[in-house]
Amino acid sequence: MPTSRVPLNTKSNNNDYCSDKDEQLLLLQRAVESARNGICITNPRQTDNPIIYVNDAFLNMSNFESHQVLGRNCRFLQRDDRNQPAIENIREAIKQEQSITTVLRNYKRDGTLFWNELTVSPVHDAAGNLINFVGVQNDITARREAETRVSEFYSVISHELRTPLTSINGALSVIADGSAGKVNPQVLRMVNIALENSERLIRLISDILDWKKIEAGQFKLTISDVAPEMIVDNVISAVKPLLRLGEITIKKEILTNDPVPLDIDRTIQVLINLVDNAIKFSETGSEVIVRVEPIGKDTTRFSVVDKGEGIDPSQLNKLFQVFQQLDSSDGRKKGGTGLGLSISKSLVELHGGQIGVESAVGQGSTFWFEFYSRKRR
Repeated sequence: MPTSRVPLNTKSNNNDYCSDKDEQLLLLQRAVESARNGICITNPRQTDNPIIYVNDAFLNMSNFESHQVLGRNCRFLQRDDRNQPAIENIREAIKQEQSITTVLRNYKRDGTLFWNELTVSPVHDAAGNLINFVGVQNDITARREAETRVSEFYSVISHELRTPLTSINGALSVIADGSAGKVNPQVLRMVNIALENSERLIRLISDILDWKKIEAGQFKLTISDVAPEMIVDNVISAVKPLLRLGEITIKKEILTNDPVPLDIDRTIQVLINLVDNAIKFSETGSEVIVRVEPIGKDTTRFSVVDKGEGIDPSQLNKLFQVFQQLDSSDGRKKGGTGLGLSISKSLVELHGGQIGVESAVGQGSTFWFEFYSRKRR
């Protein structure tokens, strides 16, 4: 009867070379047996490519005993659930003697479903002949269940919250601009507060949904060659209401207007976020600079410069992390979702660019991002 252990001859009477080789084999065996991932080895030179070795992690993952596994093809783990695209992909990879990583629905001894993240790799001898396949398995059931719950959460946000909130925001806007008739100043003040907070909630929902798309790799850019000044002008127009609230002035410095390959809407989104933060953390009556400048012969840098309180160097590494805020206390003065800079970083990197910050306490901050030209100037 086969066993789940690969026998090794760990003693050698020939020479030190054989002894060293045997010790290496013993070390490899112990490493494989101690691995937390399930590992199995099959023999493609035998009929139906049977399993000839499994480690304890494989047995614990599947709840089978070694004598119930060895000598069988791995397909028994799928039971009658074999109409999975991943299975055909594995067959093709085995046929081509190529490595593959995929996810399968597998079943334990008692029929319980578990999601198996499987990597199959061919093993060749010194002459290049195929001798084995090695499968490394990881039970990702908990992760898949968490992803399902998160997906359901995003669906609720998208359909059950954003749609009615947009209607509420629209109704408040009509009242605020006087289209629905005159209201007394006290009521108008309350309407404006409600309108401001509804817009804040809409931005939060948009940020969360954007992050979901980015995280899932579903965010697509529409790239075209654009003059940077057009981006800056759009951003300044968008933030004008914020400038009036804080009595902040904004200045643009266009040191190059050579076209840059970028997604217009997403670049505006990034720059608005940086300008919004600069305004938020600037003192009343101060100035914010939006600058575009060439860096070398093939790089364009967008910068937002403020004269705010600055950032402690020890806090800089938190800035672009998801859901991170430098002041996370319940009583913080400045609102925010903790997603804006993280999303901005992701959007810039999707362009192939980079984003950063230079800051000193008491001297303000400069947030910047760089895009690269299609060719050298």
